[in-house]
Amino acid sequence: LRTAYLVLFSIFFSCVVTSLPVFTLEFVALLRLVFRATGVHLFHRGHFRCFCSLQSDHPTGITHFHHCICIRRLPVDADVMSGLILRVAARSGVAISASIRFSLLSSSSHFLPRARSSVLPKPIFHRGFSTTPQATPAGGVATPEPKPVAIGIPYDQLTVGCVRESFANEKRVALSPEAVSILAKKGYKVVVEQGCGTSAQFADADYTKAGALVVDSKQAFAADVVLKVRPPLANEVNQLKPGAQLFSFLYPAQNKELVDQLRQRNITAVALDQVPRISRAQVFDALSSMANIAGYKAVILAAESFGRFFAGQMTAAGKVPPAKVLVIGGGVAGLASVQTARNLGAIVRCFDTRPAVREQAESLGAEFLTVNIAEDGSGSGGYAKEMSPEFIAAEMALFKKQASEVDIIITTALIPGKPAPKLITQEHVSVMKPGSIVVDLAAEAGGNCELTRPGETYRTNNGVHIFGYTDLPSRLPTQSSVLYANNVSKLLLSFGSGGNYHVDLQDEVVRAATVVHQGQLLWPAPKPAQPVAQQTKPTSSSAAAVASKPVADPYRDTLRTALTMSGGLAALVAAGVASPAPAFSQMMGTFGLATIVGYQTVWGVTPALHSPLSQCNCCCSTLC
Repeated sequence: LRTAYLVLFSIFFSCVVTSLPVFTLEFVALLRLVFRATGVHLFHRGHFRCFCSLQSDHPTGITHFHHCICIRRLPVDADVMSGLILRVAARSGVAISASIRFSLLSSSSHFLPRARSSVLPKPIFHRGFSTTPQATPAGGVATPEPKPVAIGIPYDQLTVGCVRESFANEKRVALSPEAVSILAKKGYKVVVEQGCGTSAQFADADYTKAGALVVDSKQAFAADVVLKVRPPLANEVNQLKPGAQLFSFLYPAQNKELVDQLRQRNITAVALDQVPRISRAQVFDALSSMANIAGYKAVILAAESFGRFFAGQMTAAGKVPPAKVLVIGGGVAGLASVQTARNLGAIVRCFDTRPAVREQAESLGAEFLTVNIAEDGSGSGGYAKEMSPEFIAAEMALFKKQASEVDIIITTALIPGKPAPKLITQEHVSVMKPGSIVVDLAAEAGGNCELTRPGETYRTNNGVHIFGYTDLPSRLPTQSSVLYANNVSKLLLSFGSGGNYHVDLQDEVVRAATVVHQGQLLWPAPKPAQPVAQQTKPTSSSAAAVASKPVADPYRDTLRTALTMSGGLAALVAAGVASPAPAFSQMMGTFGLATIVGYQTVWGVTPALHSPLSQCNCCCSTLC
């Protein structure tokens, strides 16, 4: 009996995996034989067309694996087939995570005549098959099943408000006209404060054309969902209506009084700076978006104030040496600085406590600096951790040596929840050449340079220009606003599903980003449980299996790779011979080479950034 079930299920599952469009009469006959062997008899007249949707957990990690097949002219009732497959799967020990469901097409199918589609004969079950009869009223008409109740508030019942930033020198805006158009198409009613996008080069007419309503400040703060960039000020918190939803940067570790005010007003506060660093949340990662812009702008500021060319030149008037740039920190901002400085022609050196950053820096054309002490500084969330005193002393000696050689130093080192580490001391600045530049991207957290004045720029006594700006992303307001609007709008749309807004605290991203929910403090979010590795004693059979495992042969691996590439190039040549025009061969050749270079270079890089997507973007930009 078990063998018969295994045969039946293997036949059906193979058809599902291969997505066969037609089942032949031989297959139906084989089904009948198996049914008779197991003692199951199906009696059903009429030929129907059915669709099957199988959802299961795939061993490669795909959560939902869909296969659709079409059963034509199969004399089997839908309920019978569904119950049969579920029973066979249970008997065979095959786990199906979701369900197998069949649905008969209506009279529109040309496989089923109209006369037969209205009245279907009842299926007959034998050998343990059972169904739950549907309750039928006295009139004989079956009561339809109740529809599932949607969770949350429909989008068309909510108003999203975009307010003007009141922080000093802040030019960014939370929504761009493109983001307004996306939210309006989803059903949200969008209102924007008058003149909120003027500093970012977005006119009120652009918002109106995108589907928003331009209102005053009071009406914008009275919206159900309020979008901002900077954390709200005390007077702005009082303008929010109780129970409103707030999406903005919050930095709850540094703004505990603000969090208490939001909690007292029963505000649901979502902090974009608390979005977890996971692959699914890359599209919401506003910190990486702003860090990328800050790294780019830091090099532009240095180039504007530097007294020479960045790129070396050989002219009739003489040779011009290239500028030397040291970037401390290889995160998103640091790699953006490395890429921009290299594009301008400078000689770039990079230092980071995380060894994995070496690959990213070198792939962008920078020289990676190291110390003699082997210590890994990789921390959680893509940031570095605090190092030992011995390592700090070694890197200080390295920075002093580099300060006397380079022309520009850009620092980006940050540790979450703590002041920025001091990496450039007054002694380091004193040995720098006149006209040198220090750009401190960590100025808002105290600065990596001891002489940094947050929010200011000045020149020291020995002629070193130190930048301590805290609003570098705001100095590119249009680009910053576009990227931030994409992040915050997509994060807003991720709250809920099916056209309804809902704060699902079971969702990993929603739970981590939500600081306050309905007056309850949820920050800090609990760390995800790490799987505990089970220690098992090696048995004699496992030891023998390990001993008998074939050793990898580098020669065979290299030969296989070479043959694969040779075969691909041969196919490319064959396609060129058969191509209708030379342009086709050129495009195919470029595509093939780009594929090989991308596979060998980009995907071989170890992820050590805030988001792997930013890492791939940097590598692709360098290749281009």
